[in-house]
This record gives sequence, C-alpha cells and structure tokens, in this order.
Amino acid sequence: MNKVVLSVVAALVVSTAAPAFAADMPVKAKMAAPAPAPSPFDIAFGVAFTTDYVLRGISQTNRKPAVQGYFEARYNINDMIQLYAGVWGSSLASYFANAEIDPNGGGRFTLGNFGLDLGYVYYYYPDGTSIATTGYGSFGEFYAKPTYKVAEWLTIGGVIDGGNNFNNGYLIVGSKTAYFYSGNAVITLPWAPGGVAISLNPEIGRQVYQCTGCTSYTYYDVGLDFTFKAVTLDLRYWNTNAPSTAFVAPAAFGGKNLAGPTFVATLKFDTSLSALK
Repeated sequence: MNKVVLSVVAALVVSTAAPAFAADMPVKAKMAAPAPAPSPFDIAFGVAFTTDYVLRGISQTNRKPAVQGYFEARYNINDMIQLYAGVWGSSLASYFANAEIDPNGGGRFTLGNFGLDLGYVYYYYPDGTSIATTGYGSFGEFYAKPTYKVAEWLTIGGVIDGGNNFNNGYLIVGSKTAYFYSGNAVITLPWAPGGVAISLNPEIGRQVYQCTGCTSYTYYDVGLDFTFKAVTLDLRYWNTNAPSTAFVAPAAFGGKNLAGPTFVATLKFDTSLSALK
C-alpha cells in the first residue's frame, strides 16, 4: 500500500514540475530570412516637355515646343560597371524631319569620385532626306563623358563626341567628319525649400564641322534646375557665336535665326523601375 501511495505522489510531482521545466528552457530565436540581393537589371524612363529643343546651341524645332522621351535598360555587373542600351526621341521642326530617334548604348564606369560614360549614339531622322533643301540624314557618333565629384556640392564633367559620317553625307561637300567637345558643372546650392533641390548647371562647348562651307562655332548655356523627387524644372539660357546667317530656318517657316540667344524652359519626369518599388 505504501508503495502505491509513493508512486502516485511521485507521478504528481513530475507532472506538476514538467511545465516549469519547459518554461525555463531557452527558446531558439527564429532566424530572419536574408534579404534578397537587388536585381542587377533595371529600366529607366522619362518624358520631357520643352519650349524649344536646342542642341549644342541650335534650335531643332524652329523656336517652337517639343515633346521628348526616353527608355533605357541597364545591367549592373558590379558597383563599378553598368552596361546600358536605350532610345531617346523628340519632335522636330517639320523641315528637318518627322522626328529624331536616337538609339544608343554603352557602359558607365565608376571609381571613387571619378566616372566615365563610353558609348555610341545613332541620330535617326525618319524621312529626313526626303526634304529637298534642309533635311537631315541619319548618322552615328561615338562619345566619352567623364565626370569628377569635387565635393558634395560640385561635380565637373565634359563631353567628347564625334564621327566621320555627319548627316550621312546629305547636302555635304568635302569631309563628313564632325565633332564637338564641352565642359560642364553641376553646382548644388545650399537651399532646399520644401525638399526641392536647386542646382546651377553651366556649360561651354565647341562644335566643329570639316565640310566645305560649313560653320564651326562655340556655344554656351547656363541652367537653373529645381528638382523634387522625380520631377525637374530646367530654366536655361542659350547662346552661340555663330553668324546670324549661318543657321537660319527656311523663309517659308519664318527665316528665324536658330543660333541666336534664347531662353528655354523644360519640365522633366525621370524615374526607374527600382525607384518605384
């Protein structure tokens, strides 16, 4: 009888103590799943509305507004190398061509504060050569765009761009070699009212044509940019030292000086798929 009583008491003690033992046992923390590595692929795109499409100081829209847009696929090999390919387009003055469509591709290389963009762009003008006197012929150019971040508020850069098939030889006498080079800067101002970043963007460049009777010239521009998230308002002044008779619209379109001083306002939206996630 005593053995039975002792057995019952022992069982009660064990069963009562078991929950306490379990509560005192350390519980392993669940390991958080590692964050997935960011995709090396990305797509950037944007659209712009401008009061005048000015290229290297010359109006391409007869001093009238233009609609522009671009699409660019990107692949990041690592933090230092990005490959890209895309297309940019704009409306034009009708006496040049129906539109300008620029396929392009290349690589961007970064080392510390130094950056270098190397690539090729093809200026395609649908039906440009169907215009008897002033049409554009499609052609391609190679380019190099170095940049250097001097300080948080200052980045300087340049562009070297050229080829030997300017205007596809259309209406060209002699050499078809043409190139341009420029220097630029982005100066971020110390104010950001309401989160709007403000920057000053000066540039000076030289366009060189080697064709017979063609006019080489120097251009300069300075812009004031207001950027809020993906939206930028660019207010820019352009001018050149080209003679007033060198780049003129046909008489039927007003005979305007396309290389003279002008003020241009551009509203741009730029983003990427990774930024939208």
